[in-house]
Amino acid sequence: MSTFLASGPNLGRSGGVGAWLAGLSPAGKAGVLAVEVVVMLVVWQLVVGVFGWINPVFLPPPTAIWQGFVELVSSGVLWPNLLISLQAWLIGFVVAAVIAIPVGLLMGTSLPVDRVVGPIAWTIYATPSIAYQPLAKAWFGFGIGPVVFLVAISALFPILLNVAAGMRTTNPSIIRAGRVYGASRTQLYRSVYLPSTVPFLFAGLRQAVVLATIGMVVAELSGSAIGMGALIIKSVNTYQTDQAFAAIAIIVAWSVGMAQLVTLVERWVAPWTRTGRR
Repeated sequence: MSTFLASGPNLGRSGGVGAWLAGLSPAGKAGVLAVEVVVMLVVWQLVVGVFGWINPVFLPPPTAIWQGFVELVSSGVLWPNLLISLQAWLIGFVVAAVIAIPVGLLMGTSLPVDRVVGPIAWTIYATPSIAYQPLAKAWFGFGIGPVVFLVAISALFPILLNVAAGMRTTNPSIIRAGRVYGASRTQLYRSVYLPSTVPFLFAGLRQAVVLATIGMVVAELSGSAIGMGALIIKSVNTYQTDQAFAAIAIIVAWSVGMAQLVTLVERWVAPWTRTGRR
C-alpha cells in the first residue's frame, strides 16, 4: 500500500486533497482513477438499471452497454467498422504529422514564412471541422477519402502551431551562445531548437489525437456506409442505444489510449520534458 500511494504529502500540512493527489505515484493516481470510474459505474447502474429513474432506451445502464458490446462482437459487425475507422485515423494522422512538423519548424524560425502561413493556419484551425464535411464529400467522394481528409485537417494545425510556438520560445541566450561558439544553422536546429521544441511537439500531438478522433467521427456520421460513426448512426436509428454507447466507449478508449501512448513515447524519447512533473 505504501508503494501504491508513494507517500503523498500530508493532507493537513500540504494544501489538502489537491496536494495529496499531486504527490501520488503514477500507480496511486491510476488507483484513484479506477475508484472514481467504479463509483461512477455503480451509481449509473443503480440510477438506470435498478431504480429505473431514467429510461434505458435513452441512457442504457453499464450492464446493457456491455451486452451491446458482446452483441457487436458476436455478430461480426464491430471488426469491419473498427478496422476501417482505425485505418482512416492512422493514415490521416500520419499525413498531418508529416506536413505539420516541418512547416511548423519553418514558421518558428522564419518570419516571412510565419507571416504567410500563420494567418491561413489560424483561419482554418478556427473553422469547425464539421464545416468541411460536405466539401470533403464533394472533393473525395464516398469511402475512406473524406474521413482521411477530415482526420488530417483536424490533426494538422494543433501540431503545426505548437511546433511553431516551441521554436519561437527557444531561449535567445542559448541561441546567441551557440552562434558565438560557431554553431551552424543545422547544429542550432539539432542541439538548441529541437530539444526546446519537443514539449510543444508532444503537447500538439496529444491535442491532435483528440481532434483527429472527433474529425473521424464527424466524417463517418454523415454519408459513410462503414466506420464507427456509421455504426453509431445505424444503432441509434434502430433504437439499439446499448450498441451505440458501446461503439462510443470504444472510440473514447482509442482516443485516451493513443494520447497515453504519445505521453509514453515522450517519456522515452525526451525524459527531460517530464522533470519535476509526476
